Amino acid sequence: MDDERRKEIKRYNYNSLFRPGPNSNLNACVGTNGGPYDFGSYGEGFFEAGFQIVEAIKQGAWTTDILIYPAVFDFRHGIELYIKHMTILANRLLGTGRRMAPGHGILQNWSSLTQLFADLHNPHFDALEIDIVKDILIDFVEIDATGQVFRYPEDNKGQPHLREISVINVEVLADGMRDVFDLFETWHSGLVALLEENHLSTNSVHH
Repeated sequence: MDDERRKEIKRYNYNSLFRPGPNSNLNACVGTNGGPYDFGSYGEGFFEAGFQIVEAIKQGAWTTDILIYPAVFDFRHGIELYIKHMTILANRLLGTGRRMAPGHGILQNWSSLTQLFADLHNPHFDALEIDIVKDILIDFVEIDATGQVFRYPEDNKGQPHLREISVINVEVLADGMRDVFDLFETWHSGLVALLEENHLSTNSVHH
């Protein structure tokens, strides 16, 4: 660390970390300033973060063996958030009044979502595409069922994670995640379109 950077750190004032900066194009609008953002927006951000990390790895920006952890964690969290977001939309469309189940279990939430897709009886949700995503999610959960494996180096009992796997190719990973993300985006658009149609038909009845 150079002397100039040391001086900057010594000048740090408490509670000044999360604030606007001198380069306004680098200011992120959060909370109600442009939001509030939903589960889908958060999910999109985590997916994109994963893709950006993989791209940085491919360009030799930093160490693959270290960046793999935040990349996989971002993808997993993006999956979880997108599933929850689509569950909210599908429940709203069906008028079930049900809330999401708590927790981070991807396959449990996925099972609930695909049942909602079936209840909608709509061609937006293709059975083959749903099966493809399910197969990818099963692969993911076999490696990280709890969301902890790429977040910490060891489990709650002090045992190291990833003892049964030694190599992960980030390009193969990103290709699979791109397939999942693209289908999530397609289904999300389908749900939004159906909600808009439903809103219009409801309004027409009242008029």
